[in-house]
Amino acid sequence: MKTVKSAMLMIAVASMVVPTVNAKTFSWTQGRPNTPAQPSTPVQPATPAQPNPNSQAGGLPATNARVTALEAAVASLRADLTAEIAARQAADAQITAALNAEIAARQAADAALAAQIAAMQTTVFSAEGAATNISNATVTVASRTVPAGSYFILAAVQMANGLPAGDANARCVMRADGNLLADTSDLEFPLLSTTGPSGSSLGSTMFAPLQGTYSSGSQVTLRVDCSESNGDNGGLNASVQIAAIKVDGLQ
Repeated sequence: MKTVKSAMLMIAVASMVVPTVNAKTFSWTQGRPNTPAQPSTPVQPATPAQPNPNSQAGGLPATNARVTALEAAVASLRADLTAEIAARQAADAQITAALNAEIAARQAADAALAAQIAAMQTTVFSAEGAATNISNATVTVASRTVPAGSYFILAAVQMANGLPAGDANARCVMRADGNLLADTSDLEFPLLSTTGPSGSSLGSTMFAPLQGTYSSGSQVTLRVDCSESNGDNGGLNASVQIAAIKVDGLQ
């Protein structure tokens, strides 16, 4: 009996020892045998981070600072532009005002000049005539009747000895309504030659200006009379031009 009990005791002890030995090769925590360990992969060293060319250096605070600086620059430029526009508008306004003043001054001057010209506008009455072979007589060579008013009167007289023999004594006078205004006084025109072209005679010639003024409340008759007083085969050729200029008044 002791032998049988001893054998059973040894079997029980052996059953308790075997699981302990096998526990070295099995993992009971996961319910499966342990996988043999794989060789580990060598750890590669970390590559240094490369800078991003599109990134804002300094981060958001630096970007805000740059935006603020740009906004300040834009505001300054806008203020400068506004000031420049205002200055140019002020200059344009001054130029426009000066130009308007100049235009107004010139228009006023033109109007004043036009008024002066209108006031100074005059009417000229003219007449002309000629007479030949005046001998020992008085002849009205040119005449003109003009309206009432004040006149400045001019007459141009040409006199010549026109007869084939003898000298001529002549005088031309200018009259208004029979009133003597001017005269040439007595002039002598000798016969210069009797051997002119085709055997004609040549006599001396003279130009004489006459002038005067006259005013009347009625129409005025102007005339130039020429006379020859030698009577010794002498004769006078005369031509006359009259210009009567009507004026506002005489002083």
